[in-house]
Amino acid sequence: MYRLLAIDLDGTLLTPPPQKIITSRTRTALCQAAEMGIVIVIATGQTLSVLQNVCAGLPLSAPQIIENGAVIADIQSGAILHEKLLPIEYILPTLEILQKLGLYRAYHTHALVYVDKNTPRARNWYRPPVLPAVEVDDVASLYPQPCIKVAGIGEASSLREKRFELEKHFAGQLYVTQSSFDILECLHPAVSKGNALSTIAADLDIPPEQVMAFGDNHNDIGMLQFAGFGVAMGNAHEEVKAAADYVTLSNVEDGVAVAIEEMILFQSG
Repeated sequence: MYRLLAIDLDGTLLTPPPQKIITSRTRTALCQAAEMGIVIVIATGQTLSVLQNVCAGLPLSAPQIIENGAVIADIQSGAILHEKLLPIEYILPTLEILQKLGLYRAYHTHALVYVDKNTPRARNWYRPPVLPAVEVDDVASLYPQPCIKVAGIGEASSLREKRFELEKHFAGQLYVTQSSFDILECLHPAVSKGNALSTIAADLDIPPEQVMAFGDNHNDIGMLQFAGFGVAMGNAHEEVKAAADYVTLSNVEDGVAVAIEEMILFQSG
């Protein structure tokens, strides 16, 4: 029996842009699972305020995973329960190499996200009432403000190659991951969705074999591997599908709801 569902947000729980909503079918499946006593954890690279707004009304009483695992928070109160910031000595070197790779950069603080001027789609990242990303001439000017993570934004066609380059450059020093088709992220070396999920499961005394996880991108792989049952979306990249135990339908086709219905709700009936 599964006691915890860990679910990525963009590309998984949400429908594709521009709508990016949780469908009524998916909401119903999550609520029914929660009524059975199953813990629901959203695991996202997004900020706390995004999660609080997008997931309003969902039965989320447990700690939630935000900023790709750099922060674990109670989204009802906004209280931060666990946090690992980007080590200060790596902030400027990370910003420098992202610039050399031809990427626009984002600097995540607790209050706001700052981006280089003219960063593609930056003005459309967040919807009101979430505060928009703030464009500045040079995000390095934010240093030494505490930094949750640094992100690089670029062309999808070359981003995975640049991720491999960053992984090699920062091996053993930082966690490098890809959270969407056009975004790379650099975080504290102990940070990942998988590590955050492990922390939450341990706090709740839930063993990995009683965890089911859902995801679609590189930053979800650790979470899928930690869980007793890892589910990749039909729209997931092939490297994610290869790490999963099962591939469900896409986020256009309510893939999360379908898997919950088939493997949890209908089984219990």
